[in-house]
Amino acid sequence: MSNPVRTLLDALFRRRRLERDMEEELGFHLEQRISGLIRSGHAREEAERQARIEFGAAQAYREECREARGFRLFDEAAQDVRYTLRSLRAHPAFAAVAILSMALGIGANTAIFSLLNGVALKSLPVAAPGELYNFAFSDPHQPRRFSWPSFVRLQAAGTPMTAVTRTFGMNANMDGTPGAEHMRGQLVSGEHFAILGLQPALGRLFTPDDNRTVGGHPVAVVSYGFWQRRFAGSPDVLGRGLTLNGAHFTIIGVGPRAFSGVWADAPTDVWLPVMMQSAVQYAGNRSSHNGDDDKPWPPQEQILWLDIIARIPADHAATRAHLNVAFAQELQHIGALYGDDTDRRQAVLAQHLVLEPAGRGFSYLRTRYSKPLVVLMGLVGLVLLIACANVANLLLARASSRQREIAVRLSIGAGRGRLIRQFLTESLVLAVLGALFGLLLARGATAFLVHQVLGSSTAASAAATMDLRVAVFTLTITLLTGVLFGLLPALRGTRVDLSNAMKAGGRATQGGARSGGMKLLVASQVALSLVLLVTSGLFARSFRHLLDLDPGFDRASVLNIQVRPRSDGFTEQQLPDLYRRIVERVEAVPGVRSAAVASDGVVSGSIGTSAVEIAGYQKRPGETIAFQTDKVGLGYFHTIGMRLVEGRDFTWRDDAHAPKVAIVNQTLARRYFPGRSAIGQRFGDDKPDVEIVGVVADARVNDVREAAPVMCWYPIAQNMDYIDGIYVHVSGNPDAIAPALRKAVASAAPTLTVGGIATLDRLIRDDLSRERLIVQLSTAFGALALLLAAVGLYGVMSYAVARRTSEFGVRMALGAARRQVQWMMIRESARVIALGLACGIPLLMAASTIVNSMLFGVTAADPLAIAVATALLIVVALLAALIPATRASHVDPVVALRYE
Repeated sequence: MSNPVRTLLDALFRRRRLERDMEEELGFHLEQRISGLIRSGHAREEAERQARIEFGAAQAYREECREARGFRLFDEAAQDVRYTLRSLRAHPAFAAVAILSMALGIGANTAIFSLLNGVALKSLPVAAPGELYNFAFSDPHQPRRFSWPSFVRLQAAGTPMTAVTRTFGMNANMDGTPGAEHMRGQLVSGEHFAILGLQPALGRLFTPDDNRTVGGHPVAVVSYGFWQRRFAGSPDVLGRGLTLNGAHFTIIGVGPRAFSGVWADAPTDVWLPVMMQSAVQYAGNRSSHNGDDDKPWPPQEQILWLDIIARIPADHAATRAHLNVAFAQELQHIGALYGDDTDRRQAVLAQHLVLEPAGRGFSYLRTRYSKPLVVLMGLVGLVLLIACANVANLLLARASSRQREIAVRLSIGAGRGRLIRQFLTESLVLAVLGALFGLLLARGATAFLVHQVLGSSTAASAAATMDLRVAVFTLTITLLTGVLFGLLPALRGTRVDLSNAMKAGGRATQGGARSGGMKLLVASQVALSLVLLVTSGLFARSFRHLLDLDPGFDRASVLNIQVRPRSDGFTEQQLPDLYRRIVERVEAVPGVRSAAVASDGVVSGSIGTSAVEIAGYQKRPGETIAFQTDKVGLGYFHTIGMRLVEGRDFTWRDDAHAPKVAIVNQTLARRYFPGRSAIGQRFGDDKPDVEIVGVVADARVNDVREAAPVMCWYPIAQNMDYIDGIYVHVSGNPDAIAPALRKAVASAAPTLTVGGIATLDRLIRDDLSRERLIVQLSTAFGALALLLAAVGLYGVMSYAVARRTSEFGVRMALGAARRQVQWMMIRESARVIALGLACGIPLLMAASTIVNSMLFGVTAADPLAIAVATALLIVVALLAALIPATRASHVDPVVALRYE
């Protein structure tokens, strides 16, 4: 049991014991006095009456004792809570509107914060996560990865550290179980689990002895989630055989329950020793400096492919200094990889070690979603402020209707401070009730949002759970909002003119003064709503620009078929015949115009780069020339719809025996061959032995948000490589052709696993999930803010009509037309709206500096978005004010005057 809970229970038990002792003491003294009176000759009944008269009111003694012992405030708070609950039960409409407003505001904030917590704030479930650091270079353009020999040398400096790869997909087969499944794995050094301070749920974890010989450690540790999902938690998992990408492993242990890897958004199913890299054909996320990718990577200095995580206590300055020395020595080895390239070698030697906090693990989503989620937190915070203003208006109106009650209580001796505490208790009770209902809303909303960001995975379900940080956040905003919307009504409601309040007509004389604060609150709602509406409009227009953008290729009629020939065990010698058969079978499908293969392709998330030298190009001091590269089959540009603007396409003559050729894009041609044709120019990795034979139009091949990179393409026949996808240009409905394409690939290569089949348009839309989420949420927040502002204006004007009933009656009795009364109320509403819009413009300008970097094709000062949001806000607000204005114009003068 936590200390705060134990302290509270101890206080309650102590209070109950003291209450019992107090009652016993009072009873003892009373009985002693009665006994004394009886001995002096009084009858029992007369003695009891006399004793009670002498002692006075027992309740007064009790109150004095409680106050002396510090219980009075506790008792008064309990009384205020009971009074508030009775009052809310007696006014269900008021309670429903107030609680619903707070539930929406607090629930929305909790949901967004839960998502922010799951994506960006949660620490790894390991021992002392604050002591974990990731190694990086001071220059962010340098590779962040290290070779295995570099890791061994750095490890010799004495600091505990582990080497890890990125997570990667594998085809898996369990011994004795037919069929294959997809698993995500990670290669780690033998110290990995010990460095993180983890213990196995079953069996054992890796040790350094499990990672010493290349290809000699076919052992695996599966995650707890995979163990439960695949083996239902059976202990028989130990010793089971598991074939991964054609290599056989034996399961030796199960990872801890809460741990799914150091990549927060890519949960790991199985961990393997680093020395098994070649056996499982891991070939991702590496920088190669003339290394041989076909040979095992661990012995090669030239291949940088590992991330390094070290455990360094915060106060160990000596350890950090020692690491800096070791890193400086290691830079000599890394710099030597660049041979005669003096500029690049000097650029490496100029670096120093940067220790990046790794306690939260690695995450692509953190980089992608952190800023949008912070912006969404700001927007949903505005929604909460609008909800608070609504509830504050309700409480102000309620306090005004209770003026006579408050005046009576003040006149008989109640202190203003005591009444303020009662008002604040009422607001806090409303906030707590709103938070309870808001948590129910947040639970479903959080699961939906996490699924939108992370998908249906173990990481998603873990991120959707509420932890202590979310609970503290919800409690904090509940208490803050309770005080925020309760303080003004408490101060205004207890400032009462006793003489006016005690009169029957007292309420009408102060209507304007009493409603002034309410109108200011509504104006603030209008201002905040304007910010939300304009922001949601900007995000919507930006998203529409991205959807309508021409990326430079055909996105509607081209299908991508995901395949993994490396994972399925195909050798590099088998690839040419495999690609030829697949293209022939696919092109034979009715409705297919052409097909081509590519190692990376477009919008695939896979990017290859290469440092090159250009013949005749004079580099600037310190300049590094790097091209993004891809290897494609014949007909690739025609298939995906990229336009050839100069030169020729690849042909069947560009094979392994022909001179090396490449096709570049316009961006590369303009940057390195300005004022002249790129055709016939040469470049290369070591020497300029590649001739440019064609130039294609620029295309946003990586991300529609990004301009075309400096890029070149090689014919895959000259640079045989494993592909990630097959691109198919179809006529007709792409979805209808997809099943036939799957069958065609299966007939060409029965053992090749076919993943998803989707149009490039679908891939682009899926890649815009971040923008889609922002648009959906900001639109929902804008609509909610508009609704709350309309309700607030309606409530204030309805309150004004109720308080000024006699005024309207007098006006109409003196000849005022109904339309004049109606127009008078609409003018009052228009002034409130105008004040809100005037205050909203500066807020909007301040917000524009934050959201401007997240927009595409539109600026934060977009006049159309501002005009549409302003017009919508004015129309909805005036419609909300029209109902009470119409009610005011239909006041019967006789009834109104009798009402007074």
